[in-house]
Amino acid sequence: MDKRFGEIRRFPRSVGTEAFFEQLCRAHEAQLLAYLTQMLGRADLAREVAQDTYEQLHRIYRPDQVLFPRAMLFKVATNFALMHLRRRRLESAVLAGPGGMAAVADEASGPDRQVMAEQLAQRLAAVIQNLSAPLRSVFVLAHVQGKSRKEIAAQLGISERRVDKRMTRALKQCRMQLSSQGIDLAEVD
Repeated sequence: MDKRFGEIRRFPRSVGTEAFFEQLCRAHEAQLLAYLTQMLGRADLAREVAQDTYEQLHRIYRPDQVLFPRAMLFKVATNFALMHLRRRRLESAVLAGPGGMAAVADEASGPDRQVMAEQLAQRLAAVIQNLSAPLRSVFVLAHVQGKSRKEIAAQLGISERRVDKRMTRALKQCRMQLSSQGIDLAEVD
């Protein structure tokens, strides 16, 4: 065995799905949380992403499908963390409004690009303002105030699953409204 890559732990595949994933998560929990904390910059977000990872693994995979359990665990966690970072960056730019977009303008961009950025920021602010109150409140709590799913759920008196559903709907509506205005956020740099 090559010591550079650490110990390879074998997980019994004969145990049930619950026991398999519980053993996997417990065996690598400290490493995973340290990795995610370094990636996300906050321990509370790391715990949230780790929990999402555990739920995803349990929901989608069966023990007999998993050849490299640790690699799969870290891959799924990395994907969740990257999604969180992308969403946080996009939403902070959206919520910063026209003034915030000008403050983060690229020095290399010319006046035409700055004007386009300001127009985009104004349209994004208007789209967010047009969201229904329940969707807007979840969106603002998450991306303006930086609250976690758990904090939002407690503040609004709803489940974390409901928070996720509202956030998904809010983002989908924003994307659709912007698309109807001819704006594709995937093409915006």
